[in-house]
Amino acid sequence: MHPIKDYELASSNNEPIGFSRGFVLTVVLILVVVILIISGLVTALRHTTNAANAKLVYLAARAKAIEFKALGDYRVPVQTDLVDLIGQEINREAEIRVIDDNRDATIDYIVYSRDGWETRYSPGETISSKTKKQTLS
Repeated sequence: MHPIKDYELASSNNEPIGFSRGFVLTVVLILVVVILIISGLVTALRHTTNAANAKLVYLAARAKAIEFKALGDYRVPVQTDLVDLIGQEINREAEIRVIDDNRDATIDYIVYSRDGWETRYSPGETISSKTKKQTLS
């Protein structure tokens, strides 16, 4: 057992126990950087997913257009014509427009809109942009 004189007394100045402002600022700064990185990754993944979905929709529209032409009653495929080929998951909450200006069963491009993003796909070109919200007048 140690004698009482070997123990230190508590400090006479009352310093608050806690973190300095510099530490808190560093933690907040690191959190902001992490949030920016994660939001950038989410945006990139959304763009990639929509581009892949748009390509699938284009291929389905082209297949339907060829089928309609072979049947002798050509019409530009619409979204409901494509559901069997693309599946419900890609069709859910999406707006699909198929453009065939010459009506020659060669699809010029498609526009795939979902979750506030609009992706225009034609062979060799994919353009993705955020859609503008329409307000009711």
